[in-house]
Amino acid sequence: MFEVRLAQKGEMDHQKDLWKRCFGDSDSFIDFYYANRYKEDQTAVLLHEGEILAMLTMVPVRTVLPDNRNFKTAMLYAIATHPEYQNIGFAARLMDFSNHYLKTLKTELSVLVPAKEQLFDYYRKQGYQVKFYIRETQFFRDRFERRAYDQSCKCMVSEVTPQEYNCRRNKQLNGRLFIAYSDEDIAYQKKLSQLSGVDIYAIDIAEIQGCLAVERITPDKVLIKEILLPENLMNVAIQQIVRQLSAKEYVLRIPPYFGEDLGGCIRPFGMIRVNREFDWVTPPEGLGYLGFAFD
Repeated sequence: MFEVRLAQKGEMDHQKDLWKRCFGDSDSFIDFYYANRYKEDQTAVLLHEGEILAMLTMVPVRTVLPDNRNFKTAMLYAIATHPEYQNIGFAARLMDFSNHYLKTLKTELSVLVPAKEQLFDYYRKQGYQVKFYIRETQFFRDRFERRAYDQSCKCMVSEVTPQEYNCRRNKQLNGRLFIAYSDEDIAYQKKLSQLSGVDIYAIDIAEIQGCLAVERITPDKVLIKEILLPENLMNVAIQQIVRQLSAKEYVLRIPPYFGEDLGGCIRPFGMIRVNREFDWVTPPEGLGYLGFAFD
């Protein structure tokens, strides 16, 4: 017998086991997530004969259009199906439940970040379309150490509160199609960054106020999950980051609409779906930006 519903008290250990089977994360990271981000009323589960075989999380966010209209949105996160029960429709059944549940909350849109490239086609069949992209590139420390830079252009990178980060983020993305997060979500990203030994940061260049979210993958590799600044200041900021956050290799993610001189490629990152009928104009064909997404 199948049952699909919201999570309940006493099921956390079963969810953690499923998470580990599906994503392979360490027990310490899984415990961290459940201590800092997990909410029963944002988690849907599918059970068969009392065993949790699939689950997903619905993170409340906002979709903001270039004209500043914004819409209540859920970001579907950590979509997991037990490895022995995949490809038989459990995820689709769970997403159908979530779509109906979100309608009751008057949530207009859903977004998600497919974990693998081949999943984009699967989610298209579920009614999603690609609207969010990133430019992603990798570089080594010496690439920027060799570059000359304008020392008169002073760049300060300093730790920042979630509230200040969010304020800077929204200002930098104003006039674009993007996903806006709550201060609570930014606070969770700050904890994620700190867990890896780094942080989220303010970037100040003259009177320009940008922001930066970083995670350290290994002692020699840093992931710049988000950096938001005017394009002409990006190189100055990266040079300061390289000096301040030591590593041999850096993975850089930036919005897709600038940074061509940094190389790398633009790739699909996030998808969007309309949950309920309302006065909605399809987002413009321009490249939208979703951000760090806790992936």
